[in-house]
Amino acid sequence: MRLIWVGLFVLAVAFAADKKKEKKEEETTKDEKKEEKEKKDKTTDLGHGFSKDIEWVEWSKAVGVAKDLNKPIFFLIHKTWCGACTNLKREFKNSKDTKELIELSKNFVMVNVEDDDEPEDDKYAPDGGYIPRILFLDADGEPLTTNNAKRYKNNQYFYPLVPQVIDAMKRAFDEYIGIVEKKDDEEPTPPTEKDEKKEKKEGKKKAEKKEEEEKEEEDEEKKKEKKEKKEKDEKKKDEKKKDEKKKDEKKKDEKKKDNKEKKDKKQDEKKDKKDKKDKKDKKKDEDKKEKKDKKKAKNEEL
Repeated sequence: MRLIWVGLFVLAVAFAADKKKEKKEEETTKDEKKEEKEKKDKTTDLGHGFSKDIEWVEWSKAVGVAKDLNKPIFFLIHKTWCGACTNLKREFKNSKDTKELIELSKNFVMVNVEDDDEPEDDKYAPDGGYIPRILFLDADGEPLTTNNAKRYKNNQYFYPLVPQVIDAMKRAFDEYIGIVEKKDDEEPTPPTEKDEKKEKKEGKKKAEKKEEEEKEEEDEEKKKEKKEKKEKDEKKKDEKKKDEKKKDEKKKDEKKKDNKEKKDKKQDEKKDKKDKKDKKDKKKDEDKKEKKDKKKAKNEEL
């Protein structure tokens, strides 16, 4: 009987030990699950405590998402041990403008990298590796020119206050839209049937307009030629008139000269005639005088 009681006692002790062990194992499992859950929550918190109202995206997926959605990338780089980063995190939570920032975030693919998740590429540290820094990227992950150099010349991508972040987000979005529109202008989309018809119609209009312009140019050219011909003919006519006038004047001069010569000749003839007459009369007088003198001399002799 004593052996039975001993056996029962041993069984009871063993049972209690098993229960204790079971409980301990259960508690260990709960702790592991809790730790695993905390670890999982930490991993899935892509905003790293900045704001759960913002839809954060993993950096490894950011470019793909940005291309699909045709959005620029908001790229925040910070460290867990950084005081300025903690202040910025606090600013994100407490600023009265955070609501506007959250609304603007819908225009971006929002990325938040912490500690070792920061990419090593130097293009994401254009003026140094200080933290925190915020860069704005295009859909290919290339940095845009938007920065905060106006306030921080030596740390151009440092934004300590939410209003500054909002201002930069607006400027970056405008810059991105400008790039996209320029790219669209440079790379036209393939034409649809409607576009082709429109283009054909416009082409026809352009051809008709060109034909009309060419006709107008031709008419203008003809008018110009006609005008030039008229001017040439008038000039020729004027020259002919001038030549005729010159000939008439020359003819008049010659006639005048001829008349003068004739007049002079006539006067010379008249003068010659007079001279001859005077000479004849003189001779006659001389002969008469001589005859008289002879007669007188003869009378004197007698």
